[in-house]
Amino acid sequence: MLKTAVIFVSLLLFVGGDIYDICTSLQWEGIQYVVTGAVQAGKPTMIQSTTQFSFDVNNSRIAASTSGSQDGHQFQKDFLFLYQEKTVYVIEEGKCHAEYLDNGFPPHCLPNNFTWTWWRTWYGFPKMDAQLWIFGYDGRVNDLTYHVQLFLELMTPASQQIFGKYNNEPIFQTTEVVNTTRGIKNPDVFTPPSSCKDAKPEGTYNTPVYLLGATFPRVAAVQ
Repeated sequence: MLKTAVIFVSLLLFVGGDIYDICTSLQWEGIQYVVTGAVQAGKPTMIQSTTQFSFDVNNSRIAASTSGSQDGHQFQKDFLFLYQEKTVYVIEEGKCHAEYLDNGFPPHCLPNNFTWTWWRTWYGFPKMDAQLWIFGYDGRVNDLTYHVQLFLELMTPASQQIFGKYNNEPIFQTTEVVNTTRGIKNPDVFTPPSSCKDAKPEGTYNTPVYLLGATFPRVAAVQ
């Protein structure tokens, strides 16, 4: 199971020499749709999920409200990652439990040796002057191959595909991101609910695979 929880939305492009650093906006919110095919405990599994994200680099925190299904079984979970407190709260069926985060705030940049292309499309708009400019990024991280598309005007992603192997097991993931906005409309999404008042961290947290999508460890990509 992949462990890094980085969701790639609202990008900025910085150019230095021949190296391109593509990083997320410091604060953004959006909805992510993910379909994941993976192998867990030696058995194939299919996970479909929808997540409303609030991503705050400035204060090292992420709020994620997720619903979906795994092999036909429905689930609903809310996650609150508070990296300054090294704690994640997981709320399910009105109950809250807390676990330790043993890593710092997740990286939010692509490896700097990804290749990139660009083009434009009209996506069915009636007028030719209503085109959208698209950036595409391709690269590898260890045994995973990534393909990412984003809109140039807002620097927000349109889609992503991941395929390859993780821990020697095959995985495929496709992601669509919609309704992305910069900033945080309601900072209260980062306040733990009353059900978490007495929750004490126990154990170390492993990020579930259905929370991922647009995930990039901050390491050099493997050629």
